[in-house]
Amino acid sequence: MAEKYGTIPKRFTKEWFDYVWTYYKWHIMGPIFVIIFVIVTAYQCTHKAQYDINITYAGGKIFSDAQVEMIESEAANYADDVNGDGKVLVNFQQINFSNTAGSEETDYNLQMKLDLQLQTKSSYLYIWDKDETDLMLARDAIDRVYVPVEDWAQSDVSDRLYSVDGGTAYAVYIGESESVKALGINTDDLYLVLMQNNTGEASDEEYANYIKFANYLIGE
Repeated sequence: MAEKYGTIPKRFTKEWFDYVWTYYKWHIMGPIFVIIFVIVTAYQCTHKAQYDINITYAGGKIFSDAQVEMIESEAANYADDVNGDGKVLVNFQQINFSNTAGSEETDYNLQMKLDLQLQTKSSYLYIWDKDETDLMLARDAIDRVYVPVEDWAQSDVSDRLYSVDGGTAYAVYIGESESVKALGINTDDLYLVLMQNNTGEASDEEYANYIKFANYLIGE
């Protein structure tokens, strides 16, 4: 039963609208935020073919436009044109959590957006901060979602492997990678994960783009 606050004015009067907005605005805005995120993400998914590689960051850091441009430019050097449009297009998306008091609902909706991306496989390469890495890798059945680092890393990163439970490492720490530093990213809170292409939704050529750029990011 819905909670009531004070005397409810007559429906559809100015006082009623003021009453609803005062006491129920977050009940209204929450679903609206979810719908917007679903629509935007669905649109991005249906237009995925225009990009040869999609990279998603989720965490508390905000990348500047210059940093995003540099990341996309560098990724293009490690990707092939797999959609046949004659050029290599890269998309770097940010999901920026506030993690502050009062932002819980917004952060929850952002997490739902990230989860939807994982379900629809709009990206296969994810960069997370430690909080997000711990959250995502603590879930069940991650062995059916992510690729063990040792299965794709082409350089020795044994000292940077990361596992929440001490088992198989599905994340690698890249905060001190020389390749990351060269991109002008000043942070030590970055972890990289590669999502499985277990349903074959990405072509071998497209998936190879993710592996190549992932290996660039981990550095030597």
